[in-house]
Amino acid sequence: MNNSKIWTRDVIEANKENILLSLKEDPLKRDGLLANFVLQLSEAQGSLIVSLDAPWGSGKTFFVKQAKMVIEKNDIDDDLWKRIGANWNDEEASKTQDLIPIYYDAWANDNETDPILSILYSIAENEENVKGRVNIPKKINWRKHLTNAFLFAVKAGFGSTATAGAKLLKETKDSWRGPELLIKYENQRKANRNLHMTIARFFKAIRESYCQSFGDDEKRGEELERKKIVVFIDELDRCRPDFAVRLLERIKHYADDGHVIFVMSTNLNELQHMINNVYGEGFDAARYLDRFFDIHMVLPPVKDYALFSLLGIPQNDMEDTALRSIVQYFKMSFREASRYLKWYRMVRFPENDLIRQEKQYGWTLCRQYIFPYMIALKLLNPSRYEAFLSADLQECEAFSDFLKSAIPDYIKKYFFSYTEKDTQSEEWNLAKKIQDVLQALWPIDNTWDGSIDDSTYRDGNLEVRRSYGHDMLERLSLIAN
Repeated sequence: MNNSKIWTRDVIEANKENILLSLKEDPLKRDGLLANFVLQLSEAQGSLIVSLDAPWGSGKTFFVKQAKMVIEKNDIDDDLWKRIGANWNDEEASKTQDLIPIYYDAWANDNETDPILSILYSIAENEENVKGRVNIPKKINWRKHLTNAFLFAVKAGFGSTATAGAKLLKETKDSWRGPELLIKYENQRKANRNLHMTIARFFKAIRESYCQSFGDDEKRGEELERKKIVVFIDELDRCRPDFAVRLLERIKHYADDGHVIFVMSTNLNELQHMINNVYGEGFDAARYLDRFFDIHMVLPPVKDYALFSLLGIPQNDMEDTALRSIVQYFKMSFREASRYLKWYRMVRFPENDLIRQEKQYGWTLCRQYIFPYMIALKLLNPSRYEAFLSADLQECEAFSDFLKSAIPDYIKKYFFSYTEKDTQSEEWNLAKKIQDVLQALWPIDNTWDGSIDDSTYRDGNLEVRRSYGHDMLERLSLIAN
């Protein structure tokens, strides 16, 4: 076990250097999936909103930024680009170059007043988002498009104007025929249409800026028709709930464009919780999201062999094998596994503490299996961690299932004395034996005064001392969510 990465961040920064390195080395073994994803985007037809679904810490940000870099073909050399698109034919490779990628971090911008205006402004403020490729022939008049968009947004009732409209409605009470209200309503509808058209012109101007055809209107028109914008909206499930909901609704109502594809990387379960936070627990969030997303794509979890290689967990000894088993058992994402290993490295017992006195099996069970299992519980589910400390039978059964998957039968026999006849008996129960062990480690009074005679449980080769439980809790107190 390599301890050189204890004090590091849990997340590898998704900057240009790391994105490029990940494309070259493909540590998560996703280059094939990435190539297919880019190809599907290039062949998509019409206005689409795509959800890229995966749990937190699964590498969604890296994946969409890799896609953006491959599409731009600006920071990667030809050999790497050809390797990634090795299965594309010439026509397919050409189609990918008609895509115009834009990246927008929703979480970083959720303090903005309105999401659609924030997206437009972010594109204009960071021209490199749509100018990633070299030799773009036409410069866009950002100020003109943004001024019009902001003007019509205010007239449509975004922000303070919406408050004024609500006040007017309250003042006119039930008199919906009141001329002030009708005029207000008509102006708002007109502003909504104008805002939609302004956003469409904004995106068309971006597409036009990428057209290379000159002097031939027909060819230029054909090239313009081929150009498609892909807006990668990242971290949607980490935004303020109200901002996330407004972003979805604004895009559906104001950015419906046949040449624009929105890809929203998110955790759909978390996004549903956010929607319920806005509209109430009884609201059907899943059905609501189906109104917005045309295509659901699931980013598959990282394969175990790739995850262990990236995290530096070999399969050399009992300790590494146990850690691999725990990561697999809890189905940890890359970020969860990375944090878990950092915690483990912080509090693990030293190598020379492997054998305590003459009864080593009890301490080995604690050090190699119970202790790292508890770290995972504390990281992923603190309530289960507390139940485990209390020797809750359900948690003992869960730990029993883990041991059955993690330890070969011949090793389990060193820890728990049993025969084949025992396992077939209704009276023999591994979960109950584990419960006895946990109750010995942490009795109800949960105290140990440091006395010499602290042995509380014996079963064949297994001897468990109260001091083991004390020492494990002392180390576990150093880590917390």
